[in-house]
Amino acid sequence: MSKSYSGVQVLKGVTVDLSEGEVLCFVGENGAGKSTLIKIISGAIQSDGGTVKYFGKEYGHVNPRQVIDLGVATIYQDIDLVDNLTVADNIFLGRELKNKLGFIDAREQERQSDELLGRLNLEHIKGADLLADLSTAQKQCVQIVKALKNEAKILILDEPTASLGDKETKALLALVKNLAASGIGIIFISHFIDELFEVGQKLLILKDGVQVVIRKTDETTPEQVIHDMIGRDASSFYQREYFPAGKRKLRAEHYANRHTVHDVSFEIRSGEVFGFGGLVGAGRTELVRMIYGADGKLSGKLYLDEKEVTPSSPKDAIKKGIFMISEDRKGEGLLNLRSVKENIMITHNEGREFINLRKESEMVEKSIQTFGIKAPGQDAEITSLSGGNQQKAIIARCVTDPGEIYIFDEPTKGVDVGAKEEIYKHILDLAKADKFVIIISSDMPELLSMSDRIGVMHEGKLTDILDAKKTTEDELMRKYLGYS
Repeated sequence: MSKSYSGVQVLKGVTVDLSEGEVLCFVGENGAGKSTLIKIISGAIQSDGGTVKYFGKEYGHVNPRQVIDLGVATIYQDIDLVDNLTVADNIFLGRELKNKLGFIDAREQERQSDELLGRLNLEHIKGADLLADLSTAQKQCVQIVKALKNEAKILILDEPTASLGDKETKALLALVKNLAASGIGIIFISHFIDELFEVGQKLLILKDGVQVVIRKTDETTPEQVIHDMIGRDASSFYQREYFPAGKRKLRAEHYANRHTVHDVSFEIRSGEVFGFGGLVGAGRTELVRMIYGADGKLSGKLYLDEKEVTPSSPKDAIKKGIFMISEDRKGEGLLNLRSVKENIMITHNEGREFINLRKESEMVEKSIQTFGIKAPGQDAEITSLSGGNQQKAIIARCVTDPGEIYIFDEPTKGVDVGAKEEIYKHILDLAKADKFVIIISSDMPELLSMSDRIGVMHEGKLTDILDAKKTTEDELMRKYLGYS
């Protein structure tokens, strides 16, 4: 397979071979060509060169409907279902069962859905359940069931666990292994190396659109795979520079909402990277969204050097030099139909009657160079960039104007190893500039290596504040679970 965009070659002679009952993992940094490859296989885009054979038969140009009819289902990280319909309605959407009068046979759809769910040991999900009432992991499972109902023989799973907690991830990975054991071929993409080794038999490693190597998981190591991906050893990861904290103080007092956060107070110093850890649902994101002014609260005030700076809204927060990078990059971080330039400059240009276009271009070019954003140009649509480069564009937006407080909620979610290291550097640059930095991360090695101190959230309460250098993953997990 080969593919170019605007003269830039993003895939160069890549060969994929998937067998019945096999789990093949695509591995590589953001921008390595993984997404382009699955879009070609799923019929969403056409390759510039190469041939595609489905089940032994060669095809020329195909579209997504043809590929689905052949038995290939692609399940993306973003849930592609309808929340205000039932599970059964979603599973049969577009191929509804009709009764003799031509009306949708809801009862039969629910019966068949329950049968399919039971076959996959998903009895806790019912066809009559409203999709909006399900967790993210359960919705992912419904997407898989929908694909199997359409008699899929090949499943392509693109970052299926990116938004899941540990327990939900284990359940989904168990389902993937069961599906492979039943003879379904699976293409699996994840930035979590341990997941690749748990479910995969083979690893197709890509770098800059080129196929580096194919390795069997039982014949290699995570360290070797990381070296293949980025050309250096894993020992170079998570090695941050430490420096003394400053004298200024940021104090959050008595933050609470009705259900998920209960009377949380903490104090951090400038130049310090303060991490928040906890299980999914512990109240971490809800807390920082209240601090940022994005969500309502029952109580809570923010003080910077004893001066109250509690923001009433995100717009007010930005005026006061408080910036937040949301974990929902696609839904809340990006202007998806806009250019790289507009995404970087949106807060800087807010409220300006006139924009100096030459100066704006110079500022954007400086940001692209400073943050190493790989983009065809300033006017390229932001969605044409890889996930890591989109995240760097959001960070560039936040530092275009001087600020004081920076909140990073899952800053490297869905970002490859190489881009993670660059993002870490920019976060630490803010700390070195005597700013206040708060990080939320579900990745314990990331949290331990990047933080000076870690606040542990458990059931909506701040239960511990730990010295990151003196804390182990085991100890952190015990605190997450509420054990002393």
